[in-house]
Amino acid sequence: MAFHGSTGNVLFQADTGCVILRPGYRIQQFLTALGFHREPIEEVVLRAYLGPAQVELFQSMSVSEQRHAFAVLHRLQREGYDEAVLAQAALLHDAGKLEGRIRLWHRVVTVLVQAVHPALLRRLALNEPHSWRYPFFVQLHHNLRGAELAARTGTDPVAVALIRWHHTAPEESGLDPRGQALLMALKSADEEN
Repeated sequence: MAFHGSTGNVLFQADTGCVILRPGYRIQQFLTALGFHREPIEEVVLRAYLGPAQVELFQSMSVSEQRHAFAVLHRLQREGYDEAVLAQAALLHDAGKLEGRIRLWHRVVTVLVQAVHPALLRRLALNEPHSWRYPFFVQLHHNLRGAELAARTGTDPVAVALIRWHHTAPEESGLDPRGQALLMALKSADEEN
């Protein structure tokens, strides 16, 4: 069984063209999120990188998104990244999911449909806050909304750009080479957590 490529959550089998999902990974991610509680040291880390308005934005995120943000930050730190703008982007990259009413089943459907038929997911998403389809819209566009929210809190413009483009190929982002390198690191850490 040869594999053509991997996006972290999905494996593409080259010889058959099949898509293989990693449900164990998502189950582990879900169980980890259920048991999340912020350690005192994480509160210190949070306040080291974020100002008061940014901390407030972070704290308004769901517990699972906060846990994910810390996991992304810790991964970047383990890889030797210490740029403050990258830390801000890691902590706030999913802030755009606020008030999106995203439930577990939305996440599951998004992962499955994105892996099998991305165009269908774009058709399913609807920018109508009262619709059951709105959470899919939020998931697809949370990067733009998150960048806007982060900018309003005084987040560094480079961090805002990283948030805006964190689901885009670095070479398509329009960022300078340093920004592209930071974006690639953020995307990798995000996909692995």
